[in-house]
Amino acid sequence: MRNFWSAITLFSLCLAFIGVCFYVMSTTLWSFSYTTLIVIALLFVLIIYTLLQEYKQLSRLKKVVAYFVNTISILFTSIIILFFSLKIVVYSFGGTEQLLTSYSPNMGYTLDFYAFDAGAMGSFGIRGELDGPFGFKKQVYYEKHAEEAVIQWLTNEIVVINGHELNLTDGETFGYKIKTR
Repeated sequence: MRNFWSAITLFSLCLAFIGVCFYVMSTTLWSFSYTTLIVIALLFVLIIYTLLQEYKQLSRLKKVVAYFVNTISILFTSIIILFFSLKIVVYSFGGTEQLLTSYSPNMGYTLDFYAFDAGAMGSFGIRGELDGPFGFKKQVYYEKHAEEAVIQWLTNEIVVINGHELNLTDGETFGYKIKTR
């Protein structure tokens, strides 16, 4: 019985984390990495396994709850896997290639730069992502028709990228616009 309630608690925490991730992605330029979603998918599989093991010993009400949680777990796991699959397919069309990684002088910030080329479907350029906590990434730099990134750190928080100065502690970006409601 103890495993049943642990699985329900773990399931609730996973749903809350997914909700926070999607809220952050919809209101800011932060996104989460593949590893974060893979870990969540594996947690859902663990929840399903735990509940299936306990299913035989449960009362009728708990069997209904277990069936509901398993159904939701399978649904969310499928959505996460579909999301990854589509994201991988879409990025493969764009011809994305990592250019370089730059670290702030105190190693507090990490910027990853990528070259993209959409070929006949679009244009080419570079984009920069700031590594954040828990595998999150924030898109901070986007420039079309650029082929290289020249990075100079003025301080631990201020960076100049191709002549554009960004203060990372203030959340400044170049080339991206946040939708406001």
